Amino acid sequence: MAIEDPPLVDRISDASKKATNALTKWWNAATAENRPPANPEKMVSIKQLPIYSENDEHQQYKFVVEEPLPLQREFATVRQAFSTEYERFSSRFKAVDRTVTKSKDMLSKTKTYLEDEWTVLPKAAAITVGGMAGFVLGLKRGVIGRTFSTALGLATMAAFCYPHETVDVVRTGIAHSEMAWERFQESPEPPKKSKIDLSPPK
Repeated sequence: MAIEDPPLVDRISDASKKATNALTKWWNAATAENRPPANPEKMVSIKQLPIYSENDEHQQYKFVVEEPLPLQREFATVRQAFSTEYERFSSRFKAVDRTVTKSKDMLSKTKTYLEDEWTVLPKAAAITVGGMAGFVLGLKRGVIGRTFSTALGLATMAAFCYPHETVDVVRTGIAHSEMAWERFQESPEPPKKSKIDLSPPK
């Protein structure tokens, strides 16, 4: 009868055992020379190992105040004063920056609202306020100054409320002014009047 081969699982198990034994022998052989020989006289039990020695003296520390270097106190005083002033200035600058930013946002929103086509009443109110402001500013300047300041206030607010129309009006005015100036330069010279001869006939 033919001898049957062992199962595959048994062969794998035997191969792994042989490999493990070979690695163990190799490791013992490699590390055996590096280990120092054991001295029976120095061997102690675990209970005899000192974890915290009772005879150790506690070390005492003494606090020594460091003497300041020359001009160290003066520089420290200047640095603290500069730091305090810088923080104060930066806080004020931040407050001013926030105020300016809020003012810009409010002005932009107001300008956008007034430039809308359907906000006729707010535009009229803004133009009226501009005229009243110019009138108040020109109270002490006489009739001409009052009229000029009122017209200037009305024109300023009208230009603010109607920017596109203002640009068109200004361009039209400039074009008419240029045409009038060209016509003035090209105007014909007046005819020369003939002198009347009042001398007696010869």
